[in-house]
Amino acid sequence: MYKPTESERNNCIRIVKEIYKIDDNSECEKYANNIFSIAYSIGGDYGEATIRAIAEALHKRNYTP
Repeated sequence: MYKPTESERNNCIRIVKEIYKIDDNSECEKYANNIFSIAYSIGGDYGEATIRAIAEALHKRNYTP
């Protein structure tokens, strides 16, 4: 699996915080790891649009890691 850059990881954590309204960084890391795994498995990139779409879809499904 492609390892996300620090910038990509920070962007994902920011998106998770916005969507899930979570302030705990360790909790956000769990969500981010799952989002990156999904993005990788579907052949997506780690760009903001992809990460946001996955996070929103998971949120709508009431997903928790």
